[in-house]
Amino acid sequence: MGTPLEELQKGDRVRVQGGKNFDKFHGGMEGTIVQNNPDCRNILVQFDDVATSGPEPITVAYKNLEFAPNRGGYRAGNAPAAPSQPSTQAPKEPQGPLLDEHGAFRTRQLVQLCGLQSAAAQELNGKFGRLRKFDPNADRWEVDVRNGLGIKRLKEDNMTAPPKPQVPDGLTVAELKERGNKAFQSQEYEEAIACYSACLDLLEEGEPKPAEAEDPKYIAVLFSNRAQVYITLCREVHGEEKAISKEARGYAMKANMDSARAIELDPTFGKAYYRRGCAVLGMAPSASRSKEAIFCLETALSGRASGGKDGIVLPNAMRHEVSNLLDYAKRRLDACVEAAVPDVEQCRENCRQQ
Repeated sequence: MGTPLEELQKGDRVRVQGGKNFDKFHGGMEGTIVQNNPDCRNILVQFDDVATSGPEPITVAYKNLEFAPNRGGYRAGNAPAAPSQPSTQAPKEPQGPLLDEHGAFRTRQLVQLCGLQSAAAQELNGKFGRLRKFDPNADRWEVDVRNGLGIKRLKEDNMTAPPKPQVPDGLTVAELKERGNKAFQSQEYEEAIACYSACLDLLEEGEPKPAEAEDPKYIAVLFSNRAQVYITLCREVHGEEKAISKEARGYAMKANMDSARAIELDPTFGKAYYRRGCAVLGMAPSASRSKEAIFCLETALSGRASGGKDGIVLPNAMRHEVSNLLDYAKRRLDACVEAAVPDVEQCRENCRQQ
C-alpha cells in the first residue's frame, strides 16, 4: 500500500486518478502539494500542466487523488502495469487529454522502435520516429514513424533512445559522400549528417590532402547536402505545431550556416540559394528574415539549367518548388508588415495627446 493521503506533507507529489476528469484537472495530471487539509479531506495542488489548470493551485478532494512519488508513474484506472503482450487489436483512440511528457520521454523526441512481437508490427523494429502525444488512459505514445509508415500508438517498452551514428574508419571522401546520400534517401538523417560531417573533416584535415579538397564546387555540394538534412529535421521536429520550437530553430540555423557556406564556395549554386531560403523561413518569423528568404529564392529562380545571366544554375525540375516557396515567403512578409503597422485611429489619438 502507498502512503495515506492524510500523511502527505507540503512538497509531496500527487496525481489525479484515472477517469477523474473535470474542467481544471484530468486523470493522469500530476502536481505538488501546497497544503494538505486532512479535516476537509482535500489537498491544495499546484499542477504541472498550468495550460489546463491555470497558474493558481487548485483544491482537489482525496477521492480524486493518489500519492505519486515517481513522476510519470500513472497507469490507467490506477492499476498496476500489465506485462506487454502481443496483440492483433489496434489500441483504442484517445479518450481524454493527451500529455507532452511522460517518464523519460517528451513530445517531438526521436526514438527507435524495438521489442515489437506481433507479425504485423515486427517490421517496425529498428525504425525511427518522433513522439507526438502521450495517452495516459491507454498508456501509449503516438509515434510518427519515418519512411511513410504513419502514426503508431506504442508503449514505452517498445521504444528507446537511438544510438549515436558510427562512421567506419578508412572510407574515402567519395565513399563518405555516397554513404551520406544513401542514408538521407532511407531517412536515416542522423547517419547522413555524421557521414557528410566526416567527409568535410577529411577534406579539411586529411593527410595526404584528398584531390576533392581543391574543388570548391565539390565542397559546396557537401555543405548544401548537409543543409538539406538539417532542413528536413527542422520540418520533422516542427510537425504541425504553430510555434517554432527551440530544437527546430536550431536545425534551421545550422542549415542556414551550411547553405551560406555553400554559396560562398560556389556563388552559381542555385540549390544552395533555395536551401538558404528554406532555412531562413524555418526560424522565428520576422520581416527581415522574410526579405532575406525572398532575396535567396529570387536569386535561385534567376538561374537556368544551363546557367542564367549571372551563371546561376538551377535544375528545371526545381523551379515550381522554388516558386511556391517564394510565394509563401511573400505572404509571410505581408503578415509581418501588417502586424507591425499601427492602428490609424490610435495614431490620431496619440497625436492629440501630444
